[in-house]
Order: sequence, then C-alpha cells, then structure tokens
Amino acid sequence: MPVVYVYAQEHKENIVLSHSSTCAKSLSLLSCSKSKIREKLSGGNISTVTKKEEIFPILPAFFERLEQILPDEIFFPIVEHFFHSAHLTVRINTLKIEREQALRHLTEHNISFNHVSWFPDALSLSRITPKDFERTDLVKKGFFYRQGLSSMLPVVLLDPQPGEAILDMCAAPGSKTTQIAALMHNKGSIVAIEKVRNRFYKLKSVLDLLGVQNVSCKIIDARRYHPQEERFDKILLDAPCSSEGRFNLSNKKTYSYWSIRKIKEMARKQKGLILNATRLLKPGGVIVYATCTFAPEENEAVIDWLLRRTSDVKVMPITLKGVPRYEALKAWQGKKFNPQVDNCLRVFPTTYMEGFFIAKIAKANPKGTCL
Repeated sequence: MPVVYVYAQEHKENIVLSHSSTCAKSLSLLSCSKSKIREKLSGGNISTVTKKEEIFPILPAFFERLEQILPDEIFFPIVEHFFHSAHLTVRINTLKIEREQALRHLTEHNISFNHVSWFPDALSLSRITPKDFERTDLVKKGFFYRQGLSSMLPVVLLDPQPGEAILDMCAAPGSKTTQIAALMHNKGSIVAIEKVRNRFYKLKSVLDLLGVQNVSCKIIDARRYHPQEERFDKILLDAPCSSEGRFNLSNKKTYSYWSIRKIKEMARKQKGLILNATRLLKPGGVIVYATCTFAPEENEAVIDWLLRRTSDVKVMPITLKGVPRYEALKAWQGKKFNPQVDNCLRVFPTTYMEGFFIAKIAKANPKGTCL
C-alpha cells in the first residue's frame, strides 16, 4: 500500500507531496521573490489565479501580514493553498474496530485509501466525497472519524499512554479527545473541558458514538478550572484561534470574521489558557500547545510570553518525519523571541495538511530537569 509521505527538502529547492507512484505534485515557484510573485499573480500564469486583484483585495491586511511572516521562497505555495479544498482524511477508531478489519470495510465499500507514514490510524481516502462518506455506516457506527491530518498531530506529539491522567482544555467537538482515548485504550483518565454549551453537548455526543469510556466532561472556561488536588501527566491545549490556516478564498464563511482585533482577542485568551495549563501540570509533565493560524501573536509570541512568566518550563524539540514544516519565527515586529521558540513546529499547508503551529512544553521535575 502506498504511503502518504510529505517532506521538505533540506535546501528548499522544492517541496514535494508524494502519496502514490502516479500522483506526485511539485509546488513550483519556490525561488520567486515577492515582487515576482505579484507579477505571476497579475500575469495569469497560475490556473487558479489570473490577477493579483483576485487575492489581495479580499483580505489585504491578512496578505500584507503573511508577506512579513513567511520567507520569500514559500510565500506563493502557501498563498496557492488558500484556493484548494483539502483531501478527505480520516482516523480509524480503534476503540470500536481493529485496524485490519477497518481496511477491509473500506475495500468492500470500493473506497481507495493511502496510509500516513507518521500515524498508523490515519488514512487519506479517494473515490468518495466527504458528504457521501459521512453517510456510510462506517461513520454512523463510529468505526471511522473524519479528521484533518494536522489536527491529529498534536495528539501524536502528546503521546498519551494507558493509565495516565490527561487534560484536554478546549475539547469540543471531540476529535482530539477521542484520539487520546483511543491511544490510551480507554485506560487512565481524561478530563475534557468545553465552555460553550452547544459545543459541550456535541462533545458528549461524539464521545458516545466513538465508544469512549474514560472521559469526564466539564462545562467551564478552562482558564478558570482550578481543581482542588488533581494534577495531570499531560495536557493538550488546542487553543481557540483566528483559524487562518483554514481559510478558503472560495468560501467567505472561512475568513469573514478575520481582523487584527480578533487576533489580539485570541492571544489574550491563549495566554490565560497556557498559564493555567502550567499550574495544572505535574512536575515532569508535558503540554502540547496548538493553533491553526499563521499569526505570530497567537503562536511564537504566546510561547515567548510563557517563558518570560515562568521559570520551570522548557520548549522541547519536535522531530516527526514525514510532516512538511518551515521554521518558527525568531522575531516579530521588532521584538526578538526566546531562542527556545525555535523548537516550535510550523506545519507547511498542503492539500493534505492545514497550516498549524505546535509547541511541546515540558515542566521541570523536582530535581529541576525537564524530559
């Protein structure tokens, strides 16, 4: 079976997405300067973009910021991403079905699939639309859960183990909570927090459908969650954010809410959440912080702020073969970040992966050392 393997070559000469012997896409124009990119946009050399006016008047402030955030050589491939819908990717729910049995069901339904190199429960599907797949008994019985590959990454990096105590601070709709439970084989304990009532009930519904048995749900703002004695081995903070990595310029609903004010609002929330996470974490424990946005204020700046506020945490390097990435920012708007911020992961968006930011943070144990 072919493997979905996404990687960036060392010298950034090309970024290649290879998911079968017959389907490989090379994202070209990496060597373009930003002025050349504007010429390409106005010159109509790309099938999906005929004029630069088709892009920049839609979200001028966003694209101006994006030019400052991204290196020249990857600006255009990431801009191109905003015109494409994502491939259908799913997670096998091993709480209800064995992996091999799940693959047989797909074959019986005449659904083609490709494996993902860095997570055995993840699949890319073809020969079926997302809507048609959602209607199948495979989804209705909880055997499969539709989930983006980038969304699976934070839990893979959290590496939850059976018997551990895990906190999912912003849990709805339950994608990552159920992924955590599956990796724990329903053994150990998970506290899942959601403050919005309708999302809270959606979370509970997804947990029931997928057969999760080790989760306690709390309806509260995670910034104000202060249990008397409970502390956690690992904490997932999939933070609310401006969701820039999910923009699709053909769907106004994905970006109509965006503003600089929204970014600042999200950054304030994120700082409160991550600070409380450090208080709830056991010494020697791990926090995985994730957003689906490009905004440095919500990414590197939040981690830099945490490092200045606390002395007992450390940002750990992230090594995961097969995941497209580009460097975390070293500074933003004249402000240099703590060198540890270099260890954060920025996921390069493709038709398989959304743009994500992930930081893995370890808390010092009583001896003063991290993992």
